Amino acid sequence: MKKSIILTATIMSLILGACNSSSNKGGPTDKNAPQTFSLDTIKLKSGVTFYECPMNPEVISDKPGQCPKCGMDLSEMKKH
Repeated sequence: MKKSIILTATIMSLILGACNSSSNKGGPTDKNAPQTFSLDTIKLKSGVTFYECPMNPEVISDKPGQCPKCGMDLSEMKKH
């Protein structure tokens, strides 16, 4: 009896683990998403436009579009 309970619990754990690992953890994806890179905004000249995600400020692009992490529209920013 004890072995069947342990075997059942192990099988259930494996099934639940397999279901969770197949979920989309990367957030929204878009093949036309702008190139994201670590833009050093300190080196930009005054007046240069770049685009930044309001929720993920590490997502910075040289083109408008949507954040590949959360799907929000990137906000236009200007270097002062």
